Amino acid sequence: MTTGIGIVRPLPVAAIIVSNGTGAANLLTSSTREVWRAAAVGASFIDLDFGAVVPLDTIFLGFTNATETATLSVSIGGSWSGMTTIAPPRAFRVPHTIGARHHGCVRLAQPVSTRYLRLTVNQVGGAEPMQIGIALAGLMIERPYEYRAGRVAIDLSKKTELSDGGYGINPAAIVASYRFTLSGLSDEQVEELWSIVMTLGESAPLLIVEGHDTLRFSHLHYGLFQRLEPYERDEPEDSRWGLSIRDWG
Repeated sequence: MTTGIGIVRPLPVAAIIVSNGTGAANLLTSSTREVWRAAAVGASFIDLDFGAVVPLDTIFLGFTNATETATLSVSIGGSWSGMTTIAPPRAFRVPHTIGARHHGCVRLAQPVSTRYLRLTVNQVGGAEPMQIGIALAGLMIERPYEYRAGRVAIDLSKKTELSDGGYGINPAAIVASYRFTLSGLSDEQVEELWSIVMTLGESAPLLIVEGHDTLRFSHLHYGLFQRLEPYERDEPEDSRWGLSIRDWG
């Protein structure tokens, strides 16, 4: 899907409409546990109005209960009555899920400009209606990175050593953190990233996509920047910048 690190800053959404169900506003909150629930198994659509024409090439529907046979398609248009399908129905789930929640992600071959975006989801082959925690779209910035990038698992459980040599365990989520170093950045690219960092800080979510030819669930990181480090200018038009993201559980 990407050969460099993909960075997606979510576009602001002026209005959201769903064809059925409850909790549409939850799709736009940062929390992955606040979900939209479809009214029934089958097809539903999610309409995003950005308030103005914007460029985008990446759509992410995260933290869902999508079945293995669920599908996702994408349409755009100048009005809700004149939509054009730009990504026909395809398998919803990104392969190799870890855990009970699944992600859907579409990367278009070329950016498109639109004000209105329709995401049609079809929950097929299951008893439970579709639930989705996050809906976002944006324009991916793809940058080269060094091979030392890697993930670390963070266990949020509380452990207490007991006098008998055992442990008292209060189980909690295990989340991922991903650190990467962008390299070969031009001054213009540094300024572009600086704008993103200064806008999001460590308190607003974004989507990071690891650079691999084939997309897997573990390559997608929705969360917050962690430990923002200074960039380093090795020589003119050649800067490097180490960044990390902690996944939202």
